[in-house]
Amino acid sequence: MFQAFLSPWVSRSDRFALVRIAALLLLALSPPVQAGVFDAISDLSKAISEGNAKADAKSDADFEEDTSKKFPPYRFEAPAASQSAQYVETVRGSNFKSIKKVGIVNFSVEFALFKEVSAMGGSQYQGGTARDSTKSMKIPQPEVARLQQMVDSLYARTAQDFASMGIEVVPFERLKATKHFAELAPAQHASPWLTDTKDSQSVFIAPSGMPLYMDNPNRADFLKGLGFTFGTNTRMKEIMMTYDLNQEVHLVSVNMVVDFAALKSSGSSFLSVASTRGANLHHLHASNTFYRFISTTQPELMVVKLKQPLVSDVRLIAETSTVKGQVSTQNFNATGMAVETTQKDAYNRGAGQFDQESYYRRSGDMLDASRQMFAEELRKLR
Repeated sequence: MFQAFLSPWVSRSDRFALVRIAALLLLALSPPVQAGVFDAISDLSKAISEGNAKADAKSDADFEEDTSKKFPPYRFEAPAASQSAQYVETVRGSNFKSIKKVGIVNFSVEFALFKEVSAMGGSQYQGGTARDSTKSMKIPQPEVARLQQMVDSLYARTAQDFASMGIEVVPFERLKATKHFAELAPAQHASPWLTDTKDSQSVFIAPSGMPLYMDNPNRADFLKGLGFTFGTNTRMKEIMMTYDLNQEVHLVSVNMVVDFAALKSSGSSFLSVASTRGANLHHLHASNTFYRFISTTQPELMVVKLKQPLVSDVRLIAETSTVKGQVSTQNFNATGMAVETTQKDAYNRGAGQFDQESYYRRSGDMLDASRQMFAEELRKLR
């Protein structure tokens, strides 16, 4: 009976819904018959879920392989200077020659902790199936003290880079004493700052004793995006600060993003199948990792940024959770009956496998490699 009901033309994704319909039709059977039938349905449902979990894991593995080919690991054994031209892009770099003094007004390192992506596809219209898929990836909460130590070291070395080029680095206390720095207060946050971003929940770390503000529109979620439009005009306050400093100091905003994964979704039409994919990818963001230089007239006098992700050579396995759901409506013309069924499958992988020590070590290595390459490209402009 079941072999006939689950005929070859029924797609694998619809079989679970049909099994449930079969269960409803079998309610009229005698109790002994029901027991054996429902055991068979339960076993089949479990097999389908396990098959879906394996297919989801295979999709993620393929995506991870494709991503690693597109963005190969950074060569940590090679000098940063030999790789800077490959990784670093400067915009309006000719302006760097005129810079004699800099003040680091904002220094923000974002560490992504949780990421999620969703997709929807299909339709219940005329007996179809609507599908959705949500995938999330996360890492264990890191020790803020370890991250703070990492950022403090990066900040000190960044200041040393400018000094080694013959550029005077104005102490932060002098910046803090200006009138317009105080007017940045509504946009500033004490470090560490745990907040939602465009695709993640992250912790932002500034050097010890410094506040930070969101200076990266590409990382802002909807509410923070409104803040860029209607909130504190940080760009104007920065320009006014250069006047407070007698137009002698070019301000610098440093922003870096340390991520642990890449997520992708597809499916948003009646015909498409909702799909989400995730890859373990410990890396620094391209474009979102940058130095921005500010003058008396231009909030972006010059920008130095990563033009491709800087990827670790150590694979960190983040905890991955996937929830796939579908709602199906089946019409039986002979009986005039329509049956709606719902299904939710959840799969979890990688819990407890994250290498915390490698995360700290390679995060610091990637940040420092980026700093060294930025410094190398800036020296070429002097």
